Amino acid sequence: MKYISPQTEKRKQQRKKRRRQQMLVCAVLLVIIITVSAAALILGKNGGKPSSSVQGSTSSVQQEESLQEEKPDASQNQDSSDNNENAPEEKPKKKKQSVITRIKSLFAKTEPIPVTFPATVFGKTVEGEMNEIISLSPFATEVILSSPSQQALVAVSSYCDKRGNEKLMTVGTPLIPDVDKIIQLKPDCLIIQTPLSENDRVRIEENGIMVLEMKYPESIEALGEIYRSVTAITHGADIAAFESERILADLKGKLELYTQALEGQNKLNAVMLFNTYGMIATPDTMEGWLLGHFFDVKDMGRNYMAENMEAVVAHNPQVIIAADNITEEQIADMGLGNTDAVANGRVYYVDIRQFENLSFKSVKTLSGIANQVYGSIIKPPVIETEETK
Repeated sequence: MKYISPQTEKRKQQRKKRRRQQMLVCAVLLVIIITVSAAALILGKNGGKPSSSVQGSTSSVQQEESLQEEKPDASQNQDSSDNNENAPEEKPKKKKQSVITRIKSLFAKTEPIPVTFPATVFGKTVEGEMNEIISLSPFATEVILSSPSQQALVAVSSYCDKRGNEKLMTVGTPLIPDVDKIIQLKPDCLIIQTPLSENDRVRIEENGIMVLEMKYPESIEALGEIYRSVTAITHGADIAAFESERILADLKGKLELYTQALEGQNKLNAVMLFNTYGMIATPDTMEGWLLGHFFDVKDMGRNYMAENMEAVVAHNPQVIIAADNITEEQIADMGLGNTDAVANGRVYYVDIRQFENLSFKSVKTLSGIANQVYGSIIKPPVIETEETK
């Protein structure tokens, strides 16, 4: 059974409207088909010549008589003619039924996978569809806004990127949430990444709000599990599994395009700076893994921390991707002012949150930078999520 990824409520209404229009067009076509078929049958019965009175036509009577094994009287001929005239009229009904069946079959192919519960979400069992979600995690918010569950998001932390959704309310920070406001909003669940204090957790759960704690992904499979869990909150187990597999397959496929395009080329070595205190995308992190599809990532530390800035400078990065709150002066103060990246104008300032949250926007951003560096070796991939539809 074919599955169409669930859309926003607006898109659902548009789809329903299109279906109504298609049904109307089909109905008009059916009327035309029936009318033309009936006219063709009448004309065919009269030898291709229209007649104002079929019953009184000599040629019609002769046609009927030739079809009779026995020749009845005039009244019988009249009855027989009526019966033969009425018989072909059933054919348009059969045609109508056939068209309707085909239309129903066409729409049946686009029926979505059923919403199925219970579903496992971040290690907990959700028994039914949840319609309102609050997220205190910037990463979780990014995933939700890129998933079919985005319409259920009602509030976020002040650190989250709302992506222009001003209707989303703010309920404190991940470390200091506004528990009173969360309780007042009465969401079905609260997604966190930074653990709550025991007192805050008890208060929230006592008010019937399920607390779901998300772990930061350490692999692309773990990223897929997060997408599955987030989608399962509102769409159930089966749709969530399908959506997760689809997104991961798409992501891996687009990254493979760059791997193939850069095969045999000398990748420029790059460093991603999160701040001025030595926090970088090391090879053992998801960001480092992603960066490695486009550039050469040197082993300069572990778990987001460089051994020291001298080690970074010693590798003479040819490309620097820096948080947009880092200035040129700070890059110089870090000792990177004389690197090839600065000398060749290959310092790119970006909203680093998209990498901290490992959103699919980060793939598009890196592909754009890679195209500038390597000369448009391949078109930037479009990852199909709710964000890009």
